Amino acid sequence: MAENGKSAFVGRDGKSSIEDVIQYVHAVLSRRAIERDEIPENIRHAGGMEQLCALLWGIRHMTDALGRGELTYNCNERGYVIGSLKALQANLRHLTWQARCIAKGEYQHRANFLGDFSTAFNTMVEELDKSVSKLTRLSTRYKEMSCRDSLTGLLNRRAFISRAMDMLKNPPDQGQAAIIMADIDYFKKINDTWGHACGDAVLRHMAQIFLSQLREDDLCCRYGGEEFILLLPGMGLQPGYSVAERLRRHICAEPLAYEGHGIVITVSLGVSCIDLNGPLPDNASVFEMTVKEADACLYRAKKTGRNRVVCSEMHQA
Repeated sequence: MAENGKSAFVGRDGKSSIEDVIQYVHAVLSRRAIERDEIPENIRHAGGMEQLCALLWGIRHMTDALGRGELTYNCNERGYVIGSLKALQANLRHLTWQARCIAKGEYQHRANFLGDFSTAFNTMVEELDKSVSKLTRLSTRYKEMSCRDSLTGLLNRRAFISRAMDMLKNPPDQGQAAIIMADIDYFKKINDTWGHACGDAVLRHMAQIFLSQLREDDLCCRYGGEEFILLLPGMGLQPGYSVAERLRRHICAEPLAYEGHGIVITVSLGVSCIDLNGPLPDNASVFEMTVKEADACLYRAKKTGRNRVVCSEMHQA
């Protein structure tokens, strides 16, 4: 081996020998520093030497490329060893493509061309699919929980306002939405008489009645304490008033069974309406104003005897 790293083989008496060829083959396949150059003079004219040399360097360059992870290297040589290396290269390219697909969330890919590695790869993908599915379910569950009141299961205020804003951006065909504010009458007296556990039961009871009486697209929220707010897309003021009155009667007619007692519950309700037919310069301001109007109607219902419904037209009158 010459100091510059190039091959320099000289046989006995300048003649080639089997040992020289073996030494050259060994050098090409095993020595790191050797560079491709002309076939050494003493073995150049051996029969088939040029073909052997091309094959050797093809094998060396192919394995070097694979060792460095270069999967685009193109080798023109042929033969069993080169063919096997090309097959490995193609499998690795395909596996790389599958890995990219898996990174995008496509977990249906499986490998069946690399023996034990394929088994391990497939197991990894299956476990990853299970883990991602579990995390997705948990994420959905926690997201939903963050939107719900822990006691009643209704929307909390933040989620209610967010969904109401979405509805205002994409209003229903009818161009209106009724808002109902509801407040349990004498709730403090219920707590003082029967205890806070009973008060919690009353709140859950109210939530169940609301959900059973409303449509799928209606929004129902525990607004705070014993106060609830409902948004009814596609309803004007009078239909909204009719819904509020139906809810009031249903709640009166369905006492809460608690520790062997039937606790009669009444509610006061205020109704207002958002008109979505005209341009809304500020959805948030219009929504807030309509909620305040419904709350003012609720206050009037409380002030004038409770267990009644007041709507904005009545309130203005």
